[in-house]
Amino acid sequence: MRWSIVLALFRRDLLEALRDRRTLVMLVGVPVVLYPLLLAAGGALSGAMVKKLDDQPVKLAVWGPAPSELRAQLEQAEKVEWVEQRQELPPEPAREARALIESRKAHMVLALTPRPSPGAEGNLSVELFHDMLRDESASAYRRLDKVLAQAQLRAVRVNFERAALTPELAEPLQVKKTDFLSMGMMAVRLLPFLLLVALVLAAFHPAIDTTAGERERGTLHTLLCTPVRPLEVVLGKYAVVLAFALGGASLNLAGMGISFLALGGQKLVDGLHLGALELALSFGALVPLALLVSALMLVVGMMTRSFKEAQNSLTPVMMVVLMLGAGAGLQGVELTVPLALVPVLNVMLLLREMLSGTVDASLFSLVFLSTLGWATAGTLFAARVFENEQVLLSGEKPWKDLFGRRLARADGLSPGRAVIFFAVILCAFLYAGALVPAWVPLWARLIAPQLFVFLLPAVLWARASGANLREVFSLRLPTPRGALAVALLVPAILGLRGLVTKGLEFFPAPGMPEFMRLMEGLLTESLGWPVVVALAVIALAPGVCEEAAFRGVMLTGLSRTGSRTVAVVGSALAFGLIHIHPTQVVVTFAAGLLLGHATLKTRSILAGVVLHFINNASAVLLVRYGTEEMSWLADWRINLALLVVPGAVALWLLREDSPVSQPAAEPLQPAVQSQV
Repeated sequence: MRWSIVLALFRRDLLEALRDRRTLVMLVGVPVVLYPLLLAAGGALSGAMVKKLDDQPVKLAVWGPAPSELRAQLEQAEKVEWVEQRQELPPEPAREARALIESRKAHMVLALTPRPSPGAEGNLSVELFHDMLRDESASAYRRLDKVLAQAQLRAVRVNFERAALTPELAEPLQVKKTDFLSMGMMAVRLLPFLLLVALVLAAFHPAIDTTAGERERGTLHTLLCTPVRPLEVVLGKYAVVLAFALGGASLNLAGMGISFLALGGQKLVDGLHLGALELALSFGALVPLALLVSALMLVVGMMTRSFKEAQNSLTPVMMVVLMLGAGAGLQGVELTVPLALVPVLNVMLLLREMLSGTVDASLFSLVFLSTLGWATAGTLFAARVFENEQVLLSGEKPWKDLFGRRLARADGLSPGRAVIFFAVILCAFLYAGALVPAWVPLWARLIAPQLFVFLLPAVLWARASGANLREVFSLRLPTPRGALAVALLVPAILGLRGLVTKGLEFFPAPGMPEFMRLMEGLLTESLGWPVVVALAVIALAPGVCEEAAFRGVMLTGLSRTGSRTVAVVGSALAFGLIHIHPTQVVVTFAAGLLLGHATLKTRSILAGVVLHFINNASAVLLVRYGTEEMSWLADWRINLALLVVPGAVALWLLREDSPVSQPAAEPLQPAVQSQV
């Protein structure tokens, strides 16, 4: 690697990118100029608008017998403009009040109804009509609500005095409200997302310009004609995108800090910490995130042929990154050990903790290291892509060269069609649960999606793709060696399920208790069915139908990327996501890895069907016939032994002795028994 050439290419691409005015505006103009203006103008404008709303009179309509004391108290405490007064309530007070407020004739309406009771003839029932999404109405409610509360307390004290009771009895509690975090907490939740947006936008245009833009201008081909290695070209471009990403994030971070300190700092926004230490730590957390985002954007940009295609391809990537970051703003989402491993989201949660002054050193280290790991994986993948000259020259995506050797595959089924198939069955599965009537028996509600969401669409999709059904669904018997491996994988998959379930007890997924109660309720209700029906509904139907969809169409389609890893992991991820609930997603994803590997190695879908059936059937049988003496099955050491010992032997049996390369258009050949 000649770093002098990489540096020269970096300077060249950096100068080209700096000539783009849009990039300079996003990189420099927004943080240096826009943030101070926004904060100053926003604060001044907000204060002026609040003062204007508080100074203007409240347009108030009163329906019903309003006591003179109440009207006097309202006029004494606030500026009130009586727009309408009636002694009787209209037939439909809510509808007429809405019409008054929407026409801006009134900001709020009081509907008073006498509520006589012995010794308290002046009691009233008061109903307030307002619209909190209208500024004038919200301001009127905020101002008059306090007045009405004071008027109510005063009336109670008067009644106590008339009854010869101590007036202090009317106030058993004196409540004082102090709000410590308002604007501060809003800023703590908003600023990390703004930093993420700045980082992504700063990298967006340089990633396009240095890849698809240069290919469109014709300068990339000229560059590759020189004695420069493709990897050196790419490292120079990667450094440019990374520099813009870090530059945009750091300038935005510095702009926020300077604006915060210049406009009052802690006095202006209580609860927000933006000192030198917080700024330095925030920048440190953004470095691995910038590495990851830059690698992703450069890879996608390099695989496009034109500037427009790059914009269309990078926009979904940008949206996915921003959606992950937006998850940090949801209520109840806190930085925990499991979430510290989720890319993008972990950095946003860490920034939120740092800006509020509650960051933990161990969590900071975990987030930094996990994000650095994701960034390293993304960078290595980018390097693998960039070493392929076909990608550099044409933008085409030769997956077989990027991910490994070509796998034998079924004709007419591409990775893209497999992904679209997953999107179709995911939507169908979500709608199926809502469309099935509640009066349908539970067994029918469970088996109908299996047949009409998984099995039938899988067969129709394979036929519509022009693929050979026998090859797509691997309709062949495994070899004796493969059958022995599957038999050994039976205890392995049970041990894997036990270990994952035990792990979720230490790192619980959101809503795990409710999910466990739901599953227990399902299995308990199945106790009323004959055991054959329970096994058919809960074990056999999913074992056949879901395997046809995920170890059939998905696994075969993703195999056309040329990578066993992509095929197995992709189909397992789809298998997990279809189960929706976070707890079940984790469990089924782990099981899907084993099912996909067994199916791909044995080249028989029976491997997945058998393992899937036994995994589900064991849960049914344990609920029916399990005893306290079988509690040892929940021991994590037993589960680890079940997974490791027979699992290792099974993987050894499934190893590939002599890979046979086949022409791209040929279907899978029948399984041949391997020699031990």
